[in-house]
Amino acid sequence: MGFKPWISCTLYFVCCLFAIVAAGEAEPEAPAVVPFWELPQSTIDLRALIAADVKFIAGPDTQRGLILLQTGEAAPVLDFVPIRADLARLVAEKDSGYQIIPKGLKVGTMPFGDRTYKISGLPAEFTGLTLLQTRMGHKAVADATYSVTVAAAKPGLVFLALDQRVIDTYKQHGTPGWLQEYSPTGKTINTDEPVMTESNAAFQVFIRKTAGGRIVFGPPSMDIQYNAMYFAFFGEEKQ
Repeated sequence: MGFKPWISCTLYFVCCLFAIVAAGEAEPEAPAVVPFWELPQSTIDLRALIAADVKFIAGPDTQRGLILLQTGEAAPVLDFVPIRADLARLVAEKDSGYQIIPKGLKVGTMPFGDRTYKISGLPAEFTGLTLLQTRMGHKAVADATYSVTVAAAKPGLVFLALDQRVIDTYKQHGTPGWLQEYSPTGKTINTDEPVMTESNAAFQVFIRKTAGGRIVFGPPSMDIQYNAMYFAFFGEEKQ
């Protein structure tokens, strides 16, 4: 009976000490996410690539309408068409939409189904790879349901060509999460798109590996006036 006060005091002291220690151990902050364009440059050897066997599965469902990124006073439209005369004349008469072009990545190729812009400068190691042609008119889509799906027959490499100016848009308005899968290659591609040519802007090339099977591209979330839509291409490393 005489020991109870001592035991109680000891337990009280231990509990207080535990509470003080626990209070001092704040939850560790989650590490900051490094934007994909600031990730270390890929070390994959790009000197020995062959075209990947990739099939087109599905483009975005536009029937119900899609959320668009508005960066200025004017509301964007889903199928953007420029009004500048030198750009309007480059809108394709027949829109071929989203499609895979086997071994189609070459100088002179059109990377967009709804524009006649052509590739004017291309690193030699990318020539002849499989091209995913996209649509320039969809560049403002920010809807999470937007997707372009393809399927690769074997493991390989997915390349994404992004207008270098879009990084400023992402800094201001947020970066689509799906892009965090990619890392820089240090390579660039040029087109004859007039606004990019005037700005001395190029498409920066980013890369990720794929185990094969389905590959999904998400919403571009771009400034409808000042950015160009992405396009993609696919390769395999020679064995």
